[in-house]
Amino acid sequence: MPDRRDVVVEQLDQLRTDFGALWSALTKDPKKEARKERTWTIFVGILGAAAAMGSRRAATRAWNILTGEKPPTPQQQQQKRPAA
Repeated sequence: MPDRRDVVVEQLDQLRTDFGALWSALTKDPKKEARKERTWTIFVGILGAAAAMGSRRAATRAWNILTGEKPPTPQQQQQKRPAA
């Protein structure tokens, strides 16, 4: 059987959670939050694409320097296959 102190602590914790949810509902606009999330997703996507293109360029240059030839690409491999 829980003692009085445990019950008070549990109720205060629940009250804190409820006040937090109320504060969030009063101060945050769901449409604004959704717009921020979409903007962040687009920003991360653009940054990721730019990083991928940059890393591919850097890898190509490194391959050229290290081996002295063009790097093998999927396009070159398709051209090398004999026609069936």
